Amino acid sequence: MPVKITIPESRQVTKRFVDSFNELRYLKLVQTKKEFCEAVGLAGTSNLNRMAVNGSKSEPTITNILLLNQKYNVSIEWVMLGKGSVISEVKR
Repeated sequence: MPVKITIPESRQVTKRFVDSFNELRYLKLVQTKKEFCEAVGLAGTSNLNRMAVNGSKSEPTITNILLLNQKYNVSIEWVMLGKGSVISEVKR
């Protein structure tokens, strides 16, 4: 199995993914980690917890990010590049 390499940019994407949960909870669009994880395709809350740990190599998949956008209207540009606002202006 190849060694997993984590670059600083991918760590920032992971941080923004985790931050989106906190923002959605603040906006009362999601109540629990379990609800969030089920909606974005994470197997369990432990996966989200691992992503939140500095130095972790756990990262969201493209599917997780697309589901985050579809279910909660979180901006893909914000998650991937850190540009714009967390919530997309226009609901698709």
